[in-house]
Amino acid sequence: MIYELRTYQLHINGIPKFNDLVKNGMVPVVSDYGLAPLGMWHTEIGPLNEVVHLWAYNDLNERREKWARADQDERRQKLLDELDSVIIKMDNKIMTPFEFSPMQ
Repeated sequence: MIYELRTYQLHINGIPKFNDLVKNGMVPVVSDYGLAPLGMWHTEIGPLNEVVHLWAYNDLNERREKWARADQDERRQKLLDELDSVIIKMDNKIMTPFEFSPMQ
């Protein structure tokens, strides 16, 4: 299992538009390709106007295949054009979990 952490830095007051486009547009479209975020958050303390998404995949091949199919969808391309107006910067991190024992 791998996880993808996407962090978006948005223009001031961009969170409502971003949230609407992602929640009501992007997530329903990419769900047609078996994609769904584990969670979405925005910051309240720390860097402001920041949104974080967490996604999970079995492996990098699954991630690549599903997003490649979703990238061909015209609905997604239109939504990306709209999202471009509120996004300043986007960062992706692919993370692999490791086993550990919490301190007791």
